[in-house]
Amino acid sequence: MSELQKILRNKIFVFIISLCSIFYIFSYLILPFSTADTTFYALIGRSLLQEHMLPYQYVFDHKPVGVYALYGVWDALTAPLPVGKFTVLALLSLAAFAAMARSIWHTRWLWVFAALVLLGAPFELLAGNTETLLITTELAVIWLTRKGTFATTQQTNRALLLMAAGATFGLTVNINYLEGICLFLPVCFLLLTNTRPLFNVVLFALGTCGGLAVLFSPYLVQGHHALADYFTLQHTFLHSYSAKLSKRIKAVLLLAAYLAVFSPILIKWFGQKSILKTAPTPDTTLLTLWFVSSVPAALLSGHPFSHYSGLWFAPVSIMLVLLSKQKIHFSGWAFAPLATVVVLSGVDETHKNLKDYINFKQIDYTRVSDLVQQQKVLNIRTPHTHFYMAHLHSFDRYLFRDHIDIIYGKNAAQHYLQDLSQHPAFVMLPYQACTSGTIEQPVCAYIQQHYQQAYSVRIGKPGRKKPNRFSFELYKIRN
Repeated sequence: MSELQKILRNKIFVFIISLCSIFYIFSYLILPFSTADTTFYALIGRSLLQEHMLPYQYVFDHKPVGVYALYGVWDALTAPLPVGKFTVLALLSLAAFAAMARSIWHTRWLWVFAALVLLGAPFELLAGNTETLLITTELAVIWLTRKGTFATTQQTNRALLLMAAGATFGLTVNINYLEGICLFLPVCFLLLTNTRPLFNVVLFALGTCGGLAVLFSPYLVQGHHALADYFTLQHTFLHSYSAKLSKRIKAVLLLAAYLAVFSPILIKWFGQKSILKTAPTPDTTLLTLWFVSSVPAALLSGHPFSHYSGLWFAPVSIMLVLLSKQKIHFSGWAFAPLATVVVLSGVDETHKNLKDYINFKQIDYTRVSDLVQQQKVLNIRTPHTHFYMAHLHSFDRYLFRDHIDIIYGKNAAQHYLQDLSQHPAFVMLPYQACTSGTIEQPVCAYIQQHYQQAYSVRIGKPGRKKPNRFSFELYKIRN
């Protein structure tokens, strides 16, 4: 093959990859959301900002308070945007990540950003879930701590940087507690292996305490055991939510599979002379420790969700760019499994996004909002996303579709009947839930006796037996 043919082939390959990438990103940008988790965080964030109701005084989720404040602020800032807001958040987060990676490891910004966006397809990084933000706030902690310990700055500046790093650490841990695990080794390395380790640790701890004090100050001002209730609810739920052995085994197998797919990068990274045979540079050690800390963090929840692996994928993406910069050769066959997984994940996500786009068009959220007004709605096992999209108010603290089942188990139906006895103005059910057995018969009997249907939507092809998961029925109490 001539040199001209090789250049032409490479250009065609780059053009095809670029075109597919644009289409992949576009499939996220046309949706109001692509993962339901983001809407739940924003829903609680709305109540925090608009009605000054602290988590979990409105509805409950087991994540810490920081995530609701962050998503609530973003939801308010992007209120005019009907679609794409969480993907825009993800893209900004990944861009900031790439910028900090460039500052520390002297990588090319575009290469890191492209690696995150494209190779992160299996971990749904563009969905805007917390993992996408967490890897950036993690790197912010590492970046600030590194500047405060490595940099030859004035004493005052070092102190401010370390306190800022501690405050950022307090925030990121309160977006997800797993970050404490992810950052343990890299932060300890930075604080303890440089000059004046005690000085470093004390200032970092002061910053952390200050950040936590600011974050939890509304609870402290409110008093009446508000902060104790906050942690009690979390503890109670997490005890019931803890994964069974079968799920933990699946989580381990899923993580092992992903690590195997990315093993060509890891083998090359850990096979470097600077890693195993000679003293590595501090920044090389820092990246390695970040990866080593993140792997157990991805397993800690015990649930087999792909997006948790975004935690360890972040440092791996930087490793890949650094290895490419050193012109280390990779076998095409070694990368075949990775390329296959990335392409299949990208195609699957794009297909799912386009299907969701069509499905969302069938729901008249304006009509639902006009019907309900400001009255509260009791949700019985339907997606909470309808509450976010139609700006509805939940009657029960447990709004997420399976939270009542997790908390009350076999007594879930009794809990729903207790809610219904208080006569909520509206009740939302899955489509034909009573005929399909999704809802217990006593609950259905009560609704049929005291409520009348106000709105119904069945999403999906007419010939399909099972309606789409977003299908629902809205019932209004009889006068």
